[in-house]
Amino acid sequence: MPDGMWHVETFESKVEPGVLEAFFRDELLPYWRSRGFNVKVFVTQYSLGPAQFWLLTEIENMASFDRWPELAEGEPPGRELMNRVVRMMENVRGSVVRDLETTGHGR
Repeated sequence: MPDGMWHVETFESKVEPGVLEAFFRDELLPYWRSRGFNVKVFVTQYSLGPAQFWLLTEIENMASFDRWPELAEGEPPGRELMNRVVRMMENVRGSVVRDLETTGHGR
């Protein structure tokens, strides 16, 4: 059962406006979801935030990271999608956060 924990990556786009958004919406998010990820991408509005994009992936616990390479890149389409997205991103920063209102502690 997830503990209200999320892996959060913030980043900027290196490509023309709309290209990265369309890639996430039309290709990468559907693929990741088909592989078992609960994932969302948010776009900062009105320049109110420290980064242009926010990628949130729900995790059960810190050990969840061990399965990510297999889930995200374990087959040729996944590797190709990851290679493409990495080329479109810059200034990537990662964090792990937990919803303080959940009953689990996930620490």
